[in-house]
Amino acid sequence: MNISYQEAVGVSSTIEIIACIFALFILRSVIKDNKETPYLFGYFISSLLFFYFLNKPPLHIANTDWYLEDLIGTITSLLFGLTICKKSESDKLSLLLLVSFAVFTCSILFIENHVFYTMLFSAYCLCIALISLVKVKNPNQADKGLVIFLVISLLVIFYELSSIPKGISRREYFETDFYYLLVYFSSLILVLTVFIFTSQLINLTLKYKALATQDALTGLYNRTAVYNLVNNQLALAKRNKQTCSVLMLDIDHFKQVNDQHGHQQGDDAIKLVAEQIQHCTREYDISCRYGGEEFFIFLTYSDENVGFQIAERIRKAVTEQSKDKLYGPLTISVGLTQFKETLSVDENIDIADKALYASKQAGRNQTTLS
Repeated sequence: MNISYQEAVGVSSTIEIIACIFALFILRSVIKDNKETPYLFGYFISSLLFFYFLNKPPLHIANTDWYLEDLIGTITSLLFGLTICKKSESDKLSLLLLVSFAVFTCSILFIENHVFYTMLFSAYCLCIALISLVKVKNPNQADKGLVIFLVISLLVIFYELSSIPKGISRREYFETDFYYLLVYFSSLILVLTVFIFTSQLINLTLKYKALATQDALTGLYNRTAVYNLVNNQLALAKRNKQTCSVLMLDIDHFKQVNDQHGHQQGDDAIKLVAEQIQHCTREYDISCRYGGEEFFIFLTYSDENVGFQIAERIRKAVTEQSKDKLYGPLTISVGLTQFKETLSVDENIDIADKALYASKQAGRNQTTLS
């Protein structure tokens, strides 16, 4: 059944108001630091203005009819693309969209068949938005769903482009399609809002999970998270009949670094040690900032010989990488023990800690095996 302009605008406006309320009260309150919400609101307003002017008479300028909905439709497409680009944090693509909009707005004064070219600009904005999403590192499931959504939207627009008669006005075009496209474009906004919310919520969950398990200064695991990880690796190693090792290491004379150079330099020293630990250990090893300037490393599938090699690699790397620093050169002392299955994790850590103390007593800057 065909629908009238009033019916289409009524349905479309209802959809957009729902999306706007959702974005205003959910996106802005739950996820306060997202950059795309202002552009999404702009998209809402622009599209509502587009609906309003769609049924208004054209402006007569220089013996030519100018339809405001052509300009507003172009702005709406721009804001759609900017919303996705801001979500993807693609500043260069956002700038490209703005420059393209300026060029297109100037060129529209000299072209006919406005409907075709404004739709083509919409497709262009969708392509840029799609590129920005594809470039996102570690996309979540909602981001992947948004990519599929944009691809389907592009196919719809390209299909419409192939069927637009030359010289048709936008009003006549929508009347030809019985205004169903108004409802379709409004639905885009609602779907886009839901996808953005879902994606941001997933990212927020991952962020809080990282805060709960990672040390804020170094990015290594914290003590709260490390025990579960170690127990999981122990179960796997036991099943595969593999040995593991425990390292405890400490920055030598760290108090002097803080006293002589300040706490910022002390933080930089801790971060340097953490970076060298990550660089010298393997992907499946577990590294933890145990407290202050002390670190715990669980070496999976490593006997005491492999553990000693890794400990020495870290010790030498720390001294080498810190020699030109204001607080350098740093040295570290290391305690090492091969994990004993008859003892608990804490008891094995205690043995490695005693070996670390032995390194300190023997003059520091060395690895002691217990």
